[in-house]
Amino acid sequence: MQRSPIFLVAAAILLASALVQGLDEKAALAKLMEAAEGCMPEVGAGDDDLQEVIKKQPASSYAGKCLRACVMKKFGLIDANGKMDLEAGKERAKECIGNDPAKLKIAIEIGEICAAIAVPDDHCEAAETYGACFKSEAIKHGLM
Repeated sequence: MQRSPIFLVAAAILLASALVQGLDEKAALAKLMEAAEGCMPEVGAGDDDLQEVIKKQPASSYAGKCLRACVMKKFGLIDANGKMDLEAGKERAKECIGNDPAKLKIAIEIGEICAAIAVPDDHCEAAETYGACFKSEAIKHGLM
């Protein structure tokens, strides 16, 4: 079953984790939606922005990018500087994947690759850049 890279956006490596089979997609989506709905008024995002997240589409507005950044921050995947917190992401991946070493290895590998990329200083733009990386890496790993 394919997993959405938006879960990784919701949680950098949680997103990577969600790309790997073994994660309860419904539970992950519920957590993502709860975080996203809490972030919407905070960043001025609308229903269209949320729908783009759900449909795995790039954000078409700045508020949509900020929605993704807010969700990533709520999951502890990007820090106060807008950079990926790889250690927090690894812990999230372990929580989501459990005891499957092969799946965990893929999730961590994707997280490490994306954590190493240069991202804009703007947190909203950085979250969008990380999301594009997760999606690209998921495709390379045959997960999408």
